[in-house]
Amino acid sequence: MNIIFFVSTRLVKIIKVLGVDPGSYSWDFIGFDEEQGICLDHSIPTKQIQKNPEICLELIKSRGNFDLLSAPSGFGLPLKKIVDMSDEDFFLTILKKKSKKDSIIGLTQILKLLKKEKINGYMLPSVKHLPTVKRYHKINKIDLGTADKLCTSVVGIRNQMEDLSIPCNETSFIMVEMGYAFSAVLAIENGKIIDGIGGSNIMGFRAVGSIDGEVAYLMGKIRKRDVYKGGVSSIAGFGDMKAEELILLAKKDEKTQVALNAYYDSVKKAVYAISSSFYNPENIKQVLFAGRYARFDPLVKPLLQDLKLIAPTKVMRSYAQISKESAQGAAFIANGLLGGRFKDIVDTLQIRKASGSILDDIYLPLEYK
Repeated sequence: MNIIFFVSTRLVKIIKVLGVDPGSYSWDFIGFDEEQGICLDHSIPTKQIQKNPEICLELIKSRGNFDLLSAPSGFGLPLKKIVDMSDEDFFLTILKKKSKKDSIIGLTQILKLLKKEKINGYMLPSVKHLPTVKRYHKINKIDLGTADKLCTSVVGIRNQMEDLSIPCNETSFIMVEMGYAFSAVLAIENGKIIDGIGGSNIMGFRAVGSIDGEVAYLMGKIRKRDVYKGGVSSIAGFGDMKAEELILLAKKDEKTQVALNAYYDSVKKAVYAISSSFYNPENIKQVLFAGRYARFDPLVKPLLQDLKLIAPTKVMRSYAQISKESAQGAAFIANGLLGGRFKDIVDTLQIRKASGSILDDIYLPLEYK
């Protein structure tokens, strides 16, 4: 008696995606597919991108066929195809006033190149666009966390899912991103971002963070470049000095030590403040640190120690050797949008339900047109 076995086969498409992080110091690029995992891990200095924006496009096109790109999104937009971007959308991603003296460089020019080449990609939302953040948190705020901070949170969510063996909707933590220029703090509860304090509101190594209203008045006209000043390096008096050098200098220079103390103070106050946004503070499982300077032990150690009173502290685990967490998260989001491995994370974050404008709920006069 002959027995015939029929085997049903089905071709499964391997989703291949790209994520980009437009950082202050470097632009990072991550390629991801579900067969190889990380298949591209590359970084280009931001100054080089500004001089020749086309190298970004060349790198993206050199990767061959990919299914989706998470585009560098700045202040973000509700989920939108690059090819559908309008002039207003370009403005909303960078919030840079038009000037006859300014040439269009960096992010705007790259997005226009991507649109011209009809690259298949999405603009991602920022924290303010998310429906999981209460409206009253958004009043008179623009920067609750840019799109790249949303991306970084995805890596933190994946960390907790794997390390604590829990589903996406049970992940809860405070995220502290320590970037080259900006710092940011986000609250993630049950897999959703519920609040954020963006880099415009916390002192960074270069950025001033929030500006006292009376200081703003006496400054008169505040320019975009002023936002990138007033941080640790400015206080110390060494605008271009790296964190590694400032840490060494602080051991013998009182002013530099004061600058570092001000930085730590600003970050710690932000973490304690955002802990009040949790529906149940006992849900905070960890305080996770990410970003370029989270990898620098002498700088992050005091914060790891001081913030243990809130929850166990830890540096976020990276899934790449070169690119920062935000580029990784951007790629994971692209994968999830296509129904891949990270679909549950994307759905829980409610990225598809993002809406509104970054300029909504501002009750002060704005001059930008």
